[in-house]
Amino acid sequence: MPQVASRVLTELKAGIKSSTDLYLGSDSTFAALHKENALQKIPWSGIFPWVTKEMEITPQESLLVYASFHGIIYNSNSIPKDKAPKNYEDLIDPALSPTWAGKLAIPAYTHWLVRVSSMWGKEKVLAYAKKLATLAGGRLRQGEEERIVSGEFPIMASTGGALESMWKWQAKGAPLVGLPGSMPPTSSYYQLGVPKNSAHPNLAKLFVAFMVSKEGQAIVEKHDYRSSYLVEGTGMSKYVRSNKLKLQDPKELVELFLKDDWALEEELNKILLR
Repeated sequence: MPQVASRVLTELKAGIKSSTDLYLGSDSTFAALHKENALQKIPWSGIFPWVTKEMEITPQESLLVYASFHGIIYNSNSIPKDKAPKNYEDLIDPALSPTWAGKLAIPAYTHWLVRVSSMWGKEKVLAYAKKLATLAGGRLRQGEEERIVSGEFPIMASTGGALESMWKWQAKGAPLVGLPGSMPPTSSYYQLGVPKNSAHPNLAKLFVAFMVSKEGQAIVEKHDYRSSYLVEGTGMSKYVRSNKLKLQDPKELVELFLKDDWALEEELNKILLR
């Protein structure tokens, strides 16, 4: 996603048509495109009756197509229910952590902790990372959940799409449990938008609007277990409603990424990824 966003910006500055008619990205890459004024202004909720203003994460620039909570995943065969964590802070709890000490998989990136910093503050995040580092047994990338399912690692500290991973693997009979790591849950808010230099902007607008309709969401959910909590009837909307979750404001995340706090990310990388 960052590479495509960079290409969109390069093509826009060169005065040529975008190589993609529309763009799918997360809150961080959309913050970069917003900063460069690279997206068309479209009154989405005024044109399409099923689109609400809340879906416009960046007003008139992007629509939320699905949200993925950052959270813990673990193998329920390896970790008994009475020893299982309920949140990120449980991972370093002295009463629970011996269950996975030296066997905890940590992500090969630290942005999940950068997102938590808006709630915890920098000092708490850095202190937490130092304790977590002592429990680590290896690194995993997003999409490597099979290594938790197989039992190679009993637990992963955080992954994007923890709920989708659980739904996907449990549908196959695998003992994978996923849960949000914080309250409110931190999330990647994946959005669609139309570059200013789109070669087929009208077609792109129709496609983007379709993807946030009930029909479009059903397709995404069927093939990828992802959906928007803002579209009634989706798996994510049912989960949010049944658990009475208050979510992290996506607009706060945009502000967070616009600040470009590289110093915090660099410090976290030194602690966890050295």
